[in-house]
Amino acid sequence: MALGVDEATRIVRFCLAGDGWGTASTEDDTRVLKLVVNGDTQAQVFRFEAASFELALKLAVDAGVLRAGSVEKQIAFLGRVASPEAGERSDAEASLPAGGPVQFPELTAMVSALVHETQRERGISSLYAASGGRRFGEQLVSQWRATERRRRALAIFQEGCTDRLPSAVAGQIGRAQDLLGKIVASRGRIEKLQVPPTELIDSYSHLNRELLRIIDGLLVTVIDPVQRPTALAWMALLYAKEKTGVERAQLVSAFERDRYFEGQYHSVVGIIAARESYLHLFAAAAPPPAGDLMHENLESPTVSTVQKMEQIALRHRRGGFGVDPTDWFSAITDQMDLYGDVESAVRTSLTPA
Repeated sequence: MALGVDEATRIVRFCLAGDGWGTASTEDDTRVLKLVVNGDTQAQVFRFEAASFELALKLAVDAGVLRAGSVEKQIAFLGRVASPEAGERSDAEASLPAGGPVQFPELTAMVSALVHETQRERGISSLYAASGGRRFGEQLVSQWRATERRRRALAIFQEGCTDRLPSAVAGQIGRAQDLLGKIVASRGRIEKLQVPPTELIDSYSHLNRELLRIIDGLLVTVIDPVQRPTALAWMALLYAKEKTGVERAQLVSAFERDRYFEGQYHSVVGIIAARESYLHLFAAAAPPPAGDLMHENLESPTVSTVQKMEQIALRHRRGGFGVDPTDWFSAITDQMDLYGDVESAVRTSLTPA
């Protein structure tokens, strides 16, 4: 199936995922991609023209603007979910704005990208604090910059469409931004080792719950009822990824200290159980293409490595793990990235009502 305007637009927005913006259009017989990529100081504008959107995407990949792996995965996913019975929308139809006043794809992509960075900041901060500042000092400062880029993008978006957002969603964004502001203000204390790992994990986890509630609020108002099972699967995966992020932060501190904080073992057991419940819900509600993609990802050696480390953590409740915390951080981060690939693919398959 040749890519149309709608499919090409979804692909470029998925691949940029908060790092920029993109649209697809047709000009006579030419297929055009217009991409705006955020930089540290200013945005860069790119335009790619070709006889088909597939070729235009290849030009963007060759120019280093899009990643080949991301483009290929999204094309494959869209091919899986294509429905011959539904028919194809014309380029003219696909170029029309969807979702009424709420820009569902853009806002959810930005929130998802911000959550990804705050999850990573939580894990890095946890290891930095548990190690007494010996580990991940440079990564922490770099992560602050990455989180700030996502935070700024969401703030700019909110300012530009405040009057088009449901009041409940606008309020939720405001509450999340307030919490993020408090975390930003606490970074100096974190750097000076004045915030224990357990406290900072709780703070970031509270923030992420509020960010995910933004998406909860949007789903109620803009998703076609026919897509509710897919939306439920998507949200279950978002929460499974968040629980995995909490586990990353908890165990990276435990592995660094080679023992648990008081009550931390039971917290880890509960987190793992909650993650598995969300993954079970995802498997039950996800459409076959999404379930197949998740199954493929779970066959990765990375997942097996994470499971072995988890078993060590669960068997040694009194400590003495012998696990390098940086190895754990790397492995479970790779697993979270696999979840992220599926989450992004499912999210971009949702069409606002």
